[in-house]
Amino acid sequence: MKDIILTETELDKPAVGLLPQRPAEAAAAERTGYIARHKTERFLLNLDGYYGYLENGYYASLEASAEGMDIHPTCSEIIDGYVVPIFLEKARQAGLKVPEYYVTNSYFEPPVIVDSINPFMSRRSVVLKNRHQERIAKSLTRNFTYAICCQELPAGARIGNFRSILGWSTKPRYLDLSRSVWEVFRIPLVTVRTIILPDGEIMLSGLLPLPFARL
Repeated sequence: MKDIILTETELDKPAVGLLPQRPAEAAAAERTGYIARHKTERFLLNLDGYYGYLENGYYASLEASAEGMDIHPTCSEIIDGYVVPIFLEKARQAGLKVPEYYVTNSYFEPPVIVDSINPFMSRRSVVLKNRHQERIAKSLTRNFTYAICCQELPAGARIGNFRSILGWSTKPRYLDLSRSVWEVFRIPLVTVRTIILPDGEIMLSGLLPLPFARL
């Protein structure tokens, strides 16, 4: 097994350095083929890109942390990033712009982005008009059992996304925001969902998987 050494300024280069992997790192790497060691900070990076609960990427971080290794994302960082209301509140506390949101398990008022809050299901829906709310709520809450997070969409807003790789983005307009997401959430590979207002202001809306294999 080998690990990849990456720096934030080298991500756009086709070649990366390789070092022999330490024995303790190999166990975590068996879960996912993408355990790396940061070139300057020296902590480990779980570059699986899909960190869903009970998935290989999640367990790779869990096992590495259990062995006392300094790895990102930790399981706590995964939860902070992937559970939408926690993500929104943590981003807000860090001074990043987010939409108004609320948590319910039944009624909601469009237009909203609706995300499930269920460790065994990750689903979302954009609801723009007053119809089918009950059907959508019933589906995303598993018959009104689990909660959903509803983000209010301002008039004229549109939903966008960009890829964030260790705080770096190919799109110049997102570079500062990508860096902030990495500094706050420490998730190396992620698709960042945004809400773009008519005046061009960008609000954070959520984090979605960015599997390494798709890069």
